Amino acid sequence: MGTSAASRWNVSVQSNLRTGRAHSPSIWQRIAPNRASAVALLLALLVVGVAAPPMFQWAVLDATFPGSARTHCEVRGACWLFVAERLPQFLYGYYPAPERWRLHLIAAGIAAWCAMLMLPAFRRRLDVAIGAISVGLAAGYVLAAGGMFGLPKVETNLWGGLFVTLILSLTAMVASFPAGVALALARHARNPILRGLSGAFVEIIRGVPLLAILFLAVVLIPLFIPADGGIGLFARVVVGLCLYASAYMAEAIRGSLQSIPRGQFDAAAALGLRYWPAMRLVILPQVMRRAIPNIINTFIQILKDSTLVLIVGVFDLLGMVNLAVSDPKWMTNSTEGFVFAGLVFFVLCFTMSRLSLRAERLLSKGEGRVP
Repeated sequence: MGTSAASRWNVSVQSNLRTGRAHSPSIWQRIAPNRASAVALLLALLVVGVAAPPMFQWAVLDATFPGSARTHCEVRGACWLFVAERLPQFLYGYYPAPERWRLHLIAAGIAAWCAMLMLPAFRRRLDVAIGAISVGLAAGYVLAAGGMFGLPKVETNLWGGLFVTLILSLTAMVASFPAGVALALARHARNPILRGLSGAFVEIIRGVPLLAILFLAVVLIPLFIPADGGIGLFARVVVGLCLYASAYMAEAIRGSLQSIPRGQFDAAAALGLRYWPAMRLVILPQVMRRAIPNIINTFIQILKDSTLVLIVGVFDLLGMVNLAVSDPKWMTNSTEGFVFAGLVFFVLCFTMSRLSLRAERLLSKGEGRVP
């Protein structure tokens, strides 16, 4: 009797497997599940097929590369000699060459922090990750500025290029996360005064363009703090960018906080947990899992919006490209500089999006779902 039941179960399983294989979608069905997707895919392929050959010929076939036999650039092709000659300026700005080892050390520290997040022991310790990057950023500012521990002082007006883009973006990201959590909780609080103040801050900042916030930070902060108080242009820009990022981060986290069922709050209260332990142990871990796509989207937005600091006199990567193409020697090669800057931003944003997908998969395993 047992053998007969087992054989029937095996036959049923094999039948289900065969049925599943028979009905599994093909590669084409996954790429274009309907007619609209198929038409859009064909149009995209047509555009790529028309635009790719001349772009490839300009960027590769007719281009002049460093180390080639040609010492001058051809008019019809890209001139990558311009990017190679100006590459130190694009990366470091006017930071003194003998002191650039400091920037390399900061970059190594950031890479080590990213590698640490991949370790299972630190993967779910968000407090440790934020604390580590906060300490690392503070040490990075001290190391880059110098003036202590026997290091020569380097004024912030010499900072520039990709270094400024990354340090501004990372500072705004790190500062906006705890500030955004605090603002989201304040907007969710029962106290009407706290809820009103936090709501007013978020709505005012989100309703004003970033460029206006940067101008206000540059102009208004010196009115409250004397010029000799150490708040230079770079620090004022950092403050403005952090305020802007905090408001958007607060909305990203508040949306995920509102998606938590009321039963989770009741369950935490039934366990005897007060407000802060309930938030730390029950509510916020679920909020972080759901908010990862919105948080990474906000990070990418901050990275791209950081290019606006050029308007107030801080020269990031895009600002350095603008300065380089104003040189009469390279005035006709602005396309190559902006293509280089675009590729750098694409690599940074694409890497962040892929890391967010990986983090989302890792965190969703505990809930038994796959994003």
